[in-house]
Amino acid sequence: MRRRALLLGVTAAAVAISLAGCSEPTATEDCRSDVRVGALPEWAMTGFSDGAQVPRAVGHAGRIVAVPFSQPLVASQDPAPQNKVLLVPREPLTGPTPLRIEARLSGTGDVVFRERPEGPGPGTLDLPQPGCWRLTLTWGDQTDTLDLDYVAPPPSSS
Repeated sequence: MRRRALLLGVTAAAVAISLAGCSEPTATEDCRSDVRVGALPEWAMTGFSDGAQVPRAVGHAGRIVAVPFSQPLVASQDPAPQNKVLLVPREPLTGPTPLRIEARLSGTGDVVFRERPEGPGPGTLDLPQPGCWRLTLTWGDQTDTLDLDYVAPPPSSS
């Protein structure tokens, strides 16, 4: 009995020590691209034909949809814009409303900030490294998140 109690005590101590070194998972560890090919939500159809099957990512809270015109999205340090992404808010804007984007690269501490002074709509969304990026989008009093994958650029042929 004493041996069993000692064994349980040692096991509990080992588990406690191993758990002490564990960190909380980061918010982007479960990042998975939200881009799916399909019909847009009805509220985001302006400019598209009914039933159009397009790559789109609907925000986790359903307040915004992203339509990437480049597939796949390519990570780049190049200052020339590469990736056109249409961002359509569910609620119509009542005037100029800047869009702020906080992008977090999954599995790292990397954070990149972007801003579209004109707000949601057409524009580019370039990020510097390949991987899954969790985007927190804020415009006016609205906020939503979505996940987008960026791939490495193809090797140069020079």
